[in-house]
Amino acid sequence: MCEGGKAIARARQRKSQKKMGSTEIINHTTKALKVKLGNNRVYTEIATVEKDAVYKVSVDSNATYHEFCMGADAAGKLIIVNSDECVDNQEITITEMDGKFNLVKVPRQIQRQVDQTRHVYSSKRTPAAPSISTATKSRQPSWTFWKAPQKHQTPSNLH
Repeated sequence: MCEGGKAIARARQRKSQKKMGSTEIINHTTKALKVKLGNNRVYTEIATVEKDAVYKVSVDSNATYHEFCMGADAAGKLIIVNSDECVDNQEITITEMDGKFNLVKVPRQIQRQVDQTRHVYSSKRTPAAPSISTATKSRQPSWTFWKAPQKHQTPSNLH
């Protein structure tokens, strides 16, 4: 691969890394949780998160929606975290109280990049003051309705 091709590949890789969101799933329950990846209640097991362990999930913000099922609590309620929640949160902690699971989410810190050069005027350019001269202004509208020419009806045309 030539140098130009390598540079393009590196740029694409950096661009795709920016879209990826890495989220830590922390298990603070009394049992191990099986992490299953899927959609529409059809899942494939991808990992097991032991008690007080951390599992890191990477999600592409431009990828298709999918869900991570963490299992069910004592009441039978499924713990499901979707890909949008992974993109929005940097950390999701699963806790257990009285046999019920709770999710504690830590939002991601958003870094906004503002292009400051768009809003700064050059010192050489100064905005001109608006000039209004009412004496030379036309009272005509800037638009006109165009009508098709009408034939004048005369008594000879009525027959």
